[in-house]
Amino acid sequence: MNNRLKRLKHIAQSICVILVFQVSGLAAQGIWEGGDPTNGQSLFNANCAACHKITDELLVGPGLGGIKDRWKTTDEMLVAWVQNPQEAAESGDKYIKGIVERYVGSYGWMTGQAVSKDEIRDIFAYVSTPPADGGNTASASANCPTVDDIVVEESDSGNAIWFLVLFILFLIIAISASGVKRSLTDVLAEREGGDMLPDTGYFQRFRSWAWNNMVFVTLIAIFCLMYGVVVGYSALMDIGIYKNYKPEQPIQFIHSVHVCENEIDCKYCHNSVYDSKHAGIPSANVCMNCHKAVKKGKRTGTAEIEKIYAAIGFDSKSGTYIDGEGNTGNSLPQDSYNGDPIKWNKVHNLPDHVFFSHQQHVTVGGLQCQNCHGDVSTYSVGRIASVEEINTLVDAFPGIIQLSKPTLTMGWCIECHNTAEIDLASNGYYEEMHERFKNSERGNEELRNYLEDDKITVRELGGWECSKCHY
Repeated sequence: MNNRLKRLKHIAQSICVILVFQVSGLAAQGIWEGGDPTNGQSLFNANCAACHKITDELLVGPGLGGIKDRWKTTDEMLVAWVQNPQEAAESGDKYIKGIVERYVGSYGWMTGQAVSKDEIRDIFAYVSTPPADGGNTASASANCPTVDDIVVEESDSGNAIWFLVLFILFLIIAISASGVKRSLTDVLAEREGGDMLPDTGYFQRFRSWAWNNMVFVTLIAIFCLMYGVVVGYSALMDIGIYKNYKPEQPIQFIHSVHVCENEIDCKYCHNSVYDSKHAGIPSANVCMNCHKAVKKGKRTGTAEIEKIYAAIGFDSKSGTYIDGEGNTGNSLPQDSYNGDPIKWNKVHNLPDHVFFSHQQHVTVGGLQCQNCHGDVSTYSVGRIASVEEINTLVDAFPGIIQLSKPTLTMGWCIECHNTAEIDLASNGYYEEMHERFKNSERGNEELRNYLEDDKITVRELGGWECSKCHY
């Protein structure tokens, strides 16, 4: 018995030693090992891609290619630098001090990123093993279009005017022909010694003609009435439907340059898309993350970027912020600078009684921006994409749902809810619902009914309930 206890004790001690070494190994694991490059790619696009490339090319900040070999201080300082650069600089680390002296004067302080150490490890795992296409996941376009390359469909609203013009011309010809016929009738009557036609107005003559041709006039009237009903109904159904609507903006922001050429993820600027019903319009502070260094645009030079500086109070010549008295400094102005805010014009407008949450569709539903907004990387200014245009992106962006109803209409939403499928087992948002389905007799019955076609749609989970979208 004693020998058996000794052997068990020895085995237990060995297991403890092994566990200690494993835990120690995990604790000692550096920032460059063990990361998830797939998760790192999404984190990089959301947090880093606006200022850094994964190659060694300069964007706003230096490229991250080869950073593992260039980084000459500790992993802890790298984490501190990413999370809070200014606090890292106050540590007195010589390598960090060199980075500050080399880059901050020209490019400004990097914005601290709300990422954990494990997420930073994932980001550098992605940077260390970049994809073959150089990491350009922001656009499916092989070539980034310029402003002149972008073709906007012309409106067909002028067709109605041409129909009106043709109708007026036909009416003039008909009246003229009627006058000619009347004159010829009078000439023949005068030659044969008969009575000439009475001198009446056009309206009286039309009434007489209509009375004598009542069947024909009735058929024409019914046709015009039905045509008017069809055209009127079509016009009423088009109320609130906008295609390629693109209002002028106070600053010429070219999406193709930012999204396609500079590979900035949409959610970097519209960051509230993850946790708000609104995608949000980026503040001038977000613009300044890049434009404190980038002072000249590829298309518009300095004119448009200077409008950002005027709004936030930034002197591009000295590279400093301005306060209300004209003094300059390195930090953002608080309430002292009285600049005019940038008044962006809203592109996508839903009726006040309609509820739509970006968080629910992006975070829970996993929809891509292109599902509703089209390929933004080909736009000059923001605009409403037509459903036909979005349908052409099926091959370029996996997950695009083909629809037929006009964009931003109720039919469009209902059609999507009737088509979009949900994986209950792998979607954390629906885990509780999935468990209830499995663990109750009625739930199992409903689940079997739902899975008769091997899929569960948004509609089957209540996506057609009126109160889901209407207050």
